Amino acid sequence: MNRYKGKAARWQPKDKEELRMNKTEFIKVRCTLEEKQRIKSRAENTGRRFSDYCREILLNGEIIAVPKMTDNEREAIAILQHTGRFYGQVSNLIKGVDDEVYKVLNMRRDDRKM
Repeated sequence: MNRYKGKAARWQPKDKEELRMNKTEFIKVRCTLEEKQRIKSRAENTGRRFSDYCREILLNGEIIAVPKMTDNEREAIAILQHTGRFYGQVSNLIKGVDDEVYKVLNMRRDDRKM
């Protein structure tokens, strides 16, 4: 990221300088208690702090909320990654052992000699 000398995209990790931006100015908005609670609940639903949520809404007009992963989803992703690595290792073993085996595995079912 340092080689591009530009700002990171929203999904990329920020540089330390960007994280330490001094936010010294205040914007005050009058609202009812109910409105404040609604805004806070929306901020919590998106997983952002109140000030970050307000700033993002004011600057961009929308928030793209990515829900937090559950433990089951994390476990499923870990299993899929493990399975992918396993298939990669098996593929590399087949390629390295015998070229004929690799050719047979890539042939269509009709072309194989049984």
